[in-house]
Amino acid sequence: MKQTILHIGLEKTGTTSIQYLLRQNREQLLKSSVLVSEQAASGNNFHLAIASYSPFREDGLTRALRLTSAEKLEAFRKREFDALAAEIQSTAPEKLILSSEHFQSRLLSLTDIKQLRISLEQAGCSNFRILVYLRDPLKIAMSHHGMAIKKGIHVTESFYRPEHPRISHIVNHRQTLENWSAVFGEENMDVRLYPEASGSEVLIADFLEAVGIEQGQLDMSKQEVRNVNLSALALEVLNQLNAKSDRVRLLAEDRWLFHQLEKSFAGRGLSPTAEVVEVFAERFRSEHAQIAKRWFGSTSPLFVAEFKPAVRPTGEQPSAEEQKRVATQIDRLVSQAMLRRKVLTPVRKLKRLLAPKRSA
Repeated sequence: MKQTILHIGLEKTGTTSIQYLLRQNREQLLKSSVLVSEQAASGNNFHLAIASYSPFREDGLTRALRLTSAEKLEAFRKREFDALAAEIQSTAPEKLILSSEHFQSRLLSLTDIKQLRISLEQAGCSNFRILVYLRDPLKIAMSHHGMAIKKGIHVTESFYRPEHPRISHIVNHRQTLENWSAVFGEENMDVRLYPEASGSEVLIADFLEAVGIEQGQLDMSKQEVRNVNLSALALEVLNQLNAKSDRVRLLAEDRWLFHQLEKSFAGRGLSPTAEVVEVFAERFRSEHAQIAKRWFGSTSPLFVAEFKPAVRPTGEQPSAEEQKRVATQIDRLVSQAMLRRKVLTPVRKLKRLLAPKRSA
């Protein structure tokens, strides 16, 4: 194999859209000897990230995969990387692309990343290239917390701090670059800036250039806008609901409510206060200057388009009537989603029972 490309994120840098395009064009890319792994959780290859935990640790993903011990994790690791090895052997690609933001957000130690490299090499991978997109930490945080609210989490003021455990590991760009370059070599790092305020087509074009794929090799109609932001008012109403009820959290696995909210309340997402803007700027100013110099050979600010706090004229504040209307509409959608869940849950349980089990 001439090259193995690991696209490691970051979260909230258009990874879902990139992965959707790759997955939808898998067969087309194989014709050009480019393998997008189907075995390792097609599209988002997060199974390989979880399989690289070293040592075993429990989190939401291991629980979802029913990995409850070091022994089960080891069996899972062998199964996933053996399947990848078989896929590589059967297709004999010149290039392999593995993509998951969980490579960065879940593999937090050198031991984890080394385990990933060892397992990939044993599966037949070589000539690694690590592709990562950096984004303004504050914008990652605001987008991340907006998604958390959509998943039923009650976001409090403490979330809007760089050290909050939900985001601290994602926004520490210096540590990310140090860890991955230590394992794979600085010469094999392709560090890029997320094209802020540009359409998704700009990101897609940059990604394809980075991985050496011509647009003519793909069906570019197979794209989809993913994870649309909601309006600030809709997120505020949802967050208030999350503080009082776990209904939205119970519905997080069902994308139906996500899609309905995105259709009805698309917007610009959460906006930071002036205080939060300053907290993030102060925390990362020095580190970002170091990154700009080391990785981009520049003395200019790493992220030029600073995130400004939203300022609404008094007359543009949502009225009490508008707030009530949005709250009523969201409550209606949540109630409909709960009814769907009640009806569909027995059907889904039956499908899981009848589904063939993968051997350990």
